[in-house]
Amino acid sequence: MKKKILTLFLMGMTAFAMAQETETYHLDSDPKHEFRIDALEGLIVPAIDVSYEYIISKFSGAGVSAFFGFQDEDTDGYQEWAVTPYYRQYFFNRQDYGAKGFFAEGLLQVGGGTDTLYLFEPERVVEEDWTKFGIGFAIGQKWVSRNGFVVELSIGGGRYFGDDDAGPEGFFRGGASVGYRF
Repeated sequence: MKKKILTLFLMGMTAFAMAQETETYHLDSDPKHEFRIDALEGLIVPAIDVSYEYIISKFSGAGVSAFFGFQDEDTDGYQEWAVTPYYRQYFFNRQDYGAKGFFAEGLLQVGGGTDTLYLFEPERVVEEDWTKFGIGFAIGQKWVSRNGFVVELSIGGGRYFGDDDAGPEGFFRGGASVGYRF
C-alpha cells in the first residue's frame, strides 16, 4: 500500500513539475530593440519626441531620445531640440520576459534653442541661440504585450549646467509613449 501511495505521489509531482512551464528571457532570441514615440508631446505642444532603446538584459536597457520642437518664435526660452542618452534599471519584474515594469532612469541631455534677452544698459533686445548640457533622472512604468506593443508612462527632469543667461535652467523629461519592440 505504501508503494502505491509513493508511486502515485511521485507521478503527481512529475505531472505538476511538467505543468509549470515558464517563459524564460533569452537575450539571443527575444526582441532587443524598441522604438517609441511620445503621444502626449504631440498633443500638448507642437513637438515630436522619438526614442530608441536597446535591451541589455531583462533588468536593464540603454537608449537615446530625440526631441524636436515646432513652437513659433514668440515663445521665450523654448527648447527647440534635445538629444538625451539614458540608462534604465527595471525593478520588481516578476516575469521572465524582461525589461518592463517599474524603472528608474539616469540621463544626460544636450539641448538648444533661441532666447530673447532684454538688456537695460544700453536698452535693447537681443536674440541669442543657446546650447546647454544637463543631467537628470526619471521614473516610470512600461508595459509590453506578447506581440511587442509597448506603452510607457514616465516623469522626471534635470538641470542644465552653465552660467548663460539664455535658455532655461532645467528641463522636463516624461510623457506617455507608445511603440513597438522588435
